[in-house]
Parts: sequence; structure tokens; C-alpha cells
Amino acid sequence: MRRRKPISFDTTLRNPGRIPQFISILKKFEGKEIDDEIALALEGEIIRQKIFEPTKGTLGTYIAKYDKKFSFEADDKSANASEKVSTIFERWKEEDPGSVSLNDIVYLLKNTITAHKDKGWKGGWESRLHTQFNFLNELGFVRVVKGKKIIISENGNLMIHEYENGYPKNEMYDESFEQSAFLNAFAKYQINNPYRSNTISVNFFPLVLNVIKYLDTTYNRPGISKQDLPFIITWGNNDYRTLGEYIYKFRKKFGYNTSDELVYEYAMNLLDNSTPNNILAPASKEFIKLKKRDYKFDKIMTETPDEVIRKLRLTMLISLRGAGRFIDINRNENTKINHVLSTYMNNIDFGEDVDSYSKYMGKIDNSLMFESNQVETQEEKDAKEVAIEDWANKYDWSFFEEEMMNSVEKRPSSHLVLKYIKETARLEFLSAIVIKKALPDLKVVANYKADDQGIPFSTASGGRNNQIGADIDVFENEVHAILEPTISKQRSFQVEHELPSIRNHVLESAKKDVADSNHYKEWFSLFIASNISRDVGDQSELIRQTNGVEIYPWDIVDFVNYSQNVRSIRDYKKIREYAMPQKMPGM
Repeated sequence: MRRRKPISFDTTLRNPGRIPQFISILKKFEGKEIDDEIALALEGEIIRQKIFEPTKGTLGTYIAKYDKKFSFEADDKSANASEKVSTIFERWKEEDPGSVSLNDIVYLLKNTITAHKDKGWKGGWESRLHTQFNFLNELGFVRVVKGKKIIISENGNLMIHEYENGYPKNEMYDESFEQSAFLNAFAKYQINNPYRSNTISVNFFPLVLNVIKYLDTTYNRPGISKQDLPFIITWGNNDYRTLGEYIYKFRKKFGYNTSDELVYEYAMNLLDNSTPNNILAPASKEFIKLKKRDYKFDKIMTETPDEVIRKLRLTMLISLRGAGRFIDINRNENTKINHVLSTYMNNIDFGEDVDSYSKYMGKIDNSLMFESNQVETQEEKDAKEVAIEDWANKYDWSFFEEEMMNSVEKRPSSHLVLKYIKETARLEFLSAIVIKKALPDLKVVANYKADDQGIPFSTASGGRNNQIGADIDVFENEVHAILEPTISKQRSFQVEHELPSIRNHVLESAKKDVADSNHYKEWFSLFIASNISRDVGDQSELIRQTNGVEIYPWDIVDFVNYSQNVRSIRDYKKIREYAMPQKMPGM
């Protein structure tokens, strides 16, 4: 049943990097009708490739019978079923993605449960599959509906251009395809779509952009506070002028040092259909008492605003300002912003027509495509340098150590800016800052994509279209060094993918410098990672002997601590004990 609700975003796939992973697994099942068998096989393949990793308490614990949220009976009722479930789970947990057979994983799904039930889907793992894909249905990337054939849209295929079997096809990974896909999706996204039971007619992203532009042009107020987002979340139509006036009047009356409780009261009044939205007033105590369990405080004030910023940053049209307290238009992308507002502000009533909505959402608008390896303007380069220097001066060493390890361990950051940067780009950003903090006179050129404030959207693109693809270039007198951070802790990835790529970056940088008659005479790289194995040290030494390329592996914590006492970039040219090449006894 449709009813008026605040705007919310699904948080099942909070990490955007997982979206192309899930869709690329779905590709194997495209065109198949989803019945119980296909649903379990699809969920099984997602788990088999470790795109989703359930716990032992769910996937590794045999359940003979369950009858609470739904009814379930294990497929295998033999005496050794529990032991078999545990054995297969432990083998899956220990081995590489894709190693365990799909039959074994499906066996686990038929004999374990996750206590989850969605309408129209069987309780347990089938319903878990629905939660994983339902928001992707809304964004028009796919159509995953029980009883219908699986469809991946044109835009969904754009999203997985660089992916296969859940992972990037190679280390030269170009994120511009998925960034274009995200922008295409959010530009068109409507809250009143067939997958949601919400009565409000809102084109969410155009509404946000219009409110920001209105406040800027009318009152010279660039950007909106994160604390203003609850007003947008509780708004019920595309009338951005009235909404902009509401936000302006609230801030004029109360300023920006207001409590979340006060904002909640005024946002709640926008949900009360018995009161006018063009008059600034708090919700009545009766309305708040009646609706506070339905329209939860934490959801409106914290959880949904966080998801809004996280999702809209994926479009690369939103900048972070004021130490993360404000969002604004990314002025590097004014052309795309104007196109979104001129093309996608009109709300379309699709009713319950899933197919028409999917076709509309799935088409690619070429005006919203990002170019691969687009040449940066000088202003964009300068913004990154300013941000790196500002952060280097602002934060202490312990902050960088903690946040770099958060990135590697894929732990969420509580920092108001870093929390909205995905781990890979976050580690590149922090590595550039650390080297600048250590050696303030260095020229640091970070190659990640960033907004007009120099805050990263995504990692460096890799070596494509005559671009070398180094993560971070560092220049000191006659030295051209390269920093190459990775969040991967896997030995095989570090040795087989990262080190050959770094070798090529150093070789190509040196060749280019020589060809361009630059004054640099010394080239080397710092490989910054966690869990560095002896094999990394062995391979680095082999590259040095074979290619003449110097790669110095640095453990993240060691890198940060050592950086506090360096005087030159050459001070990092050391083989640390943990990266010493292995030798036969007596050598």
C-alpha cells in the first residue's frame, strides 16, 4: 500500500564498489526466469565468488527446521548434515573466490537460513537476494523480479564495462564507466517508482541541485548544510523554490549552530499534510508523538543524510565544503549539472509499470558520460594541491595512521569528509598528504579524480590512452618518485598485479621524462601496503635486477612513523626487514 514517507535510500549495498560486482555476477544469469532454483543458484554464485560473505552463524550453521518469520526445513536430513555444512563452509572461507563448486554453495543455502523474509520471495536466502538487487532495480541497472526474466539494462552493462565474474578484468581499471552509469541513474531517479510504495512525486537529485542553485543565485549562499538535508528528505514534491525559501528562513532565524532536535521538529512539520509547507513552523507535539516511531529521529537526521551524500557523490556532481559539513555543486561539471536540470526535472507517473520504468531508467544519456582520462584543467590540479597541503598542516601523524589503516581494513571512518570517500581513493589521498607532511617542499601530484575542492571521488585511472597511470607523482630536485598505495592485503594481488604495474609506471615515467628533456635523473617507487609478504620483497628485487627499476615496499604503519623523521624523498630508499629478499642459508 502506497503512503507518504520520508525519502530514504537502501543501505544493503552501502559500498558503491559492490554494485558492479553484483551486476557482473548477474550477467551469467541474464535472460533466465527467476524461480526458486535460479534464485538460489544466483545467490550461491554471489557467495561463491565472495562478493557477499555471510558469517558462520548463517551460512555455516545447519538448521534442521525453522518456523518463526517463515517456515523452513533443511533439504538434507541425514545424520552427518551438520558436519557437512560446517566442512563446506570452512573450505569456502579458506579458499580463494570461485574455488568451491556452486553445487556445494547451493547445498549450504538449502540447509542454512538467514532470518529474512521479503514479500513475494521465499524466506531466507531468496529474500536476501531480493534485498541485494531491489535498489539496483530502482536505479534501472537491472530487472530482478521473481517470476520474470532477468534483464540487465544498457546502463547496467555500462556499469560493468570493466568487470567480469564479480571483479575488474585487469589492474588497468577505468572507473569512468561506472561513474557515468551512476550519473545516468541518479539524474533520472524518482522516489515515486514502481518498486517503492511512496506517494510523493520527487525527482530527487534534480531537486537537490535546484535547491542548491536557488539558494546561491537568490541569497548568495553556496551549498547546503548536511543538517539541511532532513528538510529535503521530508519534502513531498519538486517545488524547489518553496523548499529553498523554507531552508533560508530556518537558517536566517536560527543560524547554523542549531540542535538536531530543533531541525527534526521543523522537518517533521513538512510530513504533516494538515499544515502548509510554505510557513516556517515546528510540527505539533501531537504529530511528533504519533509519528516518531514511523519517522525515526536517527533515520531522518543521520542515517538518510549520510546515504544521500554517499550516493550523490557517486555522480561526481557534488562537492564537499566546510570540512564536510556542507555539500555544493561541483563547478567542474556545470555543463552536466545544467543538462540534468533541463532534462530530468519533470516527474513521470509510471504507476505499477515496472517494465516502462526499467526501459526509461536503463537508457544511456550520452550527455552524462565522463570521458576516460580526461585532461585536467590547471584549476583542478591546483585544488588537489591546496587540499593536500591544507590537510598536511591540519592533522597529526596518529590521525593519518589510523585513517590509512581504516581504509585497508575497510572500516568506516567517522571523519566528516573521509567517510564519503571509498577506501581505495581514501588511501591514495592520505598517502599523498603524509608525504607532503613529511616533506613540505615536495611537489606532490595526485592523479585521483577530485571535486572542485580537491577531495577525491575515485582513484587514478591507470595507464590508458597514452596516460602513464601512476597513483601519485612526487618531485624533488632531480628525483621523480612514484607512490603506489593499495588496500589489497592479498599476497597474490600484490605480487602478480601491483608490482608489475608499478614497474611499468616507473619505466614509462622515466622514458617520458627523457623524451621530454625533463631534468629528472633518478626514478623509483614506494609501494605502500599492509600485510607485505616476503614474496613482495623477492619480486621487487627480481624487478630491480631484471629491469633496473627500484621499488621499495613500505608497510603503512611503518611508512607513517618513518615519515616523521625524513629530510629527503631519498630517505625512503630502504629495504625494510619485512621486505628483505629471501636467500639460501650461508648466502
